[in-house]
Amino acid sequence: MTDPGWFREQFPVFDHVAFMNAGSEGPIPRRAAEAVEARLHDELEGGRGGRPYFMAVIELASTVRERCAALLGCDADEVALTGSTTDGVNTVVAGLDLAPGDEIVTTDEEHPGLLAPLARAQRRYGVVIRAVPWDELAGAVGPKTRLIACSHVSWVSGRLLDAARLAATGVPVVLDGAQGLGAVPVDVRALGVDFYAASGQKWLCGPTGSGCLYVKRERINDLLAPWPGYGSLADPQNPLSSEPAVGAKRFDVGFPTGIRSAWALAALDLFEEAGWDWVHERGRTLAAQLARALADRGLDVSPRGSTTLVSWHAEDAEDEVERLREHGIVVRQLPGLGLVRASTGAWSSEEDVERLAQLAAA
Repeated sequence: MTDPGWFREQFPVFDHVAFMNAGSEGPIPRRAAEAVEARLHDELEGGRGGRPYFMAVIELASTVRERCAALLGCDADEVALTGSTTDGVNTVVAGLDLAPGDEIVTTDEEHPGLLAPLARAQRRYGVVIRAVPWDELAGAVGPKTRLIACSHVSWVSGRLLDAARLAATGVPVVLDGAQGLGAVPVDVRALGVDFYAASGQKWLCGPTGSGCLYVKRERINDLLAPWPGYGSLADPQNPLSSEPAVGAKRFDVGFPTGIRSAWALAALDLFEEAGWDWVHERGRTLAAQLARALADRGLDVSPRGSTTLVSWHAEDAEDEVERLREHGIVVRQLPGLGLVRASTGAWSSEEDVERLAQLAAA
């Protein structure tokens, strides 16, 4: 079994604060910073041009794609590299052939990063957006529903979606995996979804501006690439006549950077060295411990699932977050909801959890 102390030591931030906000952006592993420094040095002295440079960058991106595919439980040709979860959701919503009167159903616990693409479809195409309570989503699907768009893990409460019920409707499903990939086990085949959009900077501890999108192989040709470019073409030398690139690569957002890929791979190396089963289990166990400790002290904890997020009500959530920061604990408030949210990972400690619960109840 992985030594929790060793794993925690890989993240220098814990020498200074109890960082419990990976649901926004994850802590940076020391080896990721070293990988970025080395890559930047190579580009500084070797220059950013010429065939060797571009082949190296493309190879790094290809490796990231393969590693993301392994984590998602799919094949590499079903993965696009993006800059965020929202990039992935936009790719799906903008890539579908939507028409006036088509319906997209979602829940009442969605992040603006998922809702903004839906709002654009509503304005641009006259699509009807229906937001229903979390537990009622599958039952809300009707004959006009073209897409189900929702979170795998609620960013508000930490509840876990019953994806199998959604898949059973036969309507295409896109999951917002911002609080899923890296935090809880993900197997897109078992989930039965058509699309899964995820972030790199949160639970994968990668750079801001990184992410990935799973597109089920049978759905690839259903999407029109909404932001075509050099990498989206099978033959970039003949862009006006070229077919799209093979597989989900056609949905890549922008040209990959060597620094982004080097950072992402270094962080993934650490997680794989620790063991993903251990990483997932420890993060969820500590979150459950925190939820119990808060409830035992009389706090109103939001209903949640076996995830890494814990939210509780506070009279003034913004002030509470600042008060906890003054005591060396980094959490966040959820605007307009009166909630404070903590994100526990395998890097967290039992001592962090207990101290947070004590301070929250003080």
